[in-house]
Amino acid sequence: MEGMKEKGLIALVLAIAHLSLLLAILLHAGAALAEGREVVVVELRMDINAGAEELVRRAFSYASSRQASVEALVLEIDTDGGWIYAMDRIIGLLAKCPCSTVAFVPRDGRCFSAGAYIFMACEKTAMAPGSAIGSCMPMDAMGNPADEKVVNAMAARMRALASSHGRNATAAEEMVLKNADYTAEEALRLGLCDLMASSLDGLLSKLGFANASLTYFGPDWHVQFLSTISNPLVQGLLMWVAMWLILIDIFHPTFVLSVIAVALLALALWGAGVIHTHPLALILVALGSALTLVELKKPGVGLEIVGILLIAAGIVFAYQLEPFMVIQGPEIAVLIVALAGGGLLGYYLYAMRAALKKRPKLHEPERLVGLSGVAKTDIMPDKPGVVLAESEEWTATSDEFIPAGSKVRIISVEGLMLKVRREEKP
Repeated sequence: MEGMKEKGLIALVLAIAHLSLLLAILLHAGAALAEGREVVVVELRMDINAGAEELVRRAFSYASSRQASVEALVLEIDTDGGWIYAMDRIIGLLAKCPCSTVAFVPRDGRCFSAGAYIFMACEKTAMAPGSAIGSCMPMDAMGNPADEKVVNAMAARMRALASSHGRNATAAEEMVLKNADYTAEEALRLGLCDLMASSLDGLLSKLGFANASLTYFGPDWHVQFLSTISNPLVQGLLMWVAMWLILIDIFHPTFVLSVIAVALLALALWGAGVIHTHPLALILVALGSALTLVELKKPGVGLEIVGILLIAAGIVFAYQLEPFMVIQGPEIAVLIVALAGGGLLGYYLYAMRAALKKRPKLHEPERLVGLSGVAKTDIMPDKPGVVLAESEEWTATSDEFIPAGSKVRIISVEGLMLKVRREEKP
């Protein structure tokens, strides 16, 4: 009987040991599985431009290279809008993303203009209390509603994005046709966003990613640099400054300024390429710069004013072709200051050039005609001598004998040789 009890006790201990081992294995597997889950977060708190596209592209490449572990790509959007070219490229990346895409507007965040299209292109959408979405009507450069065809085309685009993810297409279209804005609560009620979350952690918890590791992608110097040079105003000003550096280098040759000017031109053209600025806008800016240069070389024609107007027209035209970008007060102020400063600099260079032209050149012997000098050596009709004039020694000839030390008058110049005559004492 005691033997049977001992065997039962041993069996019970072994069963407990097996259960403990199995539980440890399950817990370890669960922890390993949780560690393997990953969520990529893109901090899209910026204008939608070439820098934003680069940021999303980095996150997309990372998610594509780690498809086994990355389960979601979250765009944390806080933007007033941006360039349609960059918006289209970002939407294209989201469509090809191998993992789930999520748009989240944080507390007090804005998701306007081009940002709203990106928001609607994601598979899941969420907003925090205090955030807002909308203002998607295409505008011209001056802030007026764009052409009806453009407005209708963008409304159809928004409607298609909303419908493809089962959202309220009518309410989404109102953001384009009527420039409507919605709070987070209104967007949730109307079916524009799928859920509300007070924070990113709360959103991940609701989506089932509470234990996932997070990989952040935020703006760095390269992203900020692309954002800066993708602005047509910056491109125009770079070309404008390059022209002035070349002009200054013409007056004061240093070679360094020309190298800097070429570098600025290269940056301007690179910026135009990353955002696909219309070639006509670049041509207008380049032509305006060239006309300003011609005016300063041959003043009086009035081409400088035409050149400044062409530069301004080129920059405005670049904005005009962007349905979500408007030239606002700061841009206008910068443009006016830059063009006015360029005009003042041009006037200064012209005045300086005119003054330099009136100034006698040091290496022109003709300037010595009529001046007095002193014979340093004897001068004979058949033997030239040396004359000191204007603190410089010159070879001189004369039709008469002039002894050394005599005062002479310079009557003509032949090449680099002076012709003199003896100056009679008063």
